[in-house]
Amino acid sequence: MSRRKSRPTIVPWLSARPDNQEKRFIQIGNSLLFSKVFQELHAGAQHLYFCMAMESGGKQEFQFPTSAAKKYGISPSSFWNYVQELTEKGFISYSSNQNLRKPNIYRFSMQWKLPSNTASLFRPEAMATYSKSGQKLDKTERIDDSLAIQISDKTKHN
Repeated sequence: MSRRKSRPTIVPWLSARPDNQEKRFIQIGNSLLFSKVFQELHAGAQHLYFCMAMESGGKQEFQFPTSAAKKYGISPSSFWNYVQELTEKGFISYSSNQNLRKPNIYRFSMQWKLPSNTASLFRPEAMATYSKSGQKLDKTERIDDSLAIQISDKTKHN
């Protein structure tokens, strides 16, 4: 008896094929979907991220020409807006091959997983013990930059 190669089968509601057999599909982690950073992305940027995951074939570095975006129903102007958003939020990075007339090289980034205030890891926190008005703060209380700015703004008005 000959062996039949089994192809990946996914649940019927996630496939448009009648036999539910797909050549390619992507995995999406629950933690990604519930991540606050991911949820703050526009729906189009989320869709583009999933399309890029599909086109990458599981690789961290991949090409994604604008023709691939068109294939997924994303217009060129929207594509560049979403790429910029994904880059700013730390989901992807890319190197432009515009002058070479070749597709850009994209790379999935893990920067979005880092805390939003990573800059504070590399500089000491502001310290305050007294305000300019002479009012004592709680014992050498650590404050962040926004509070330090608020304190200095209040003292300027007095």
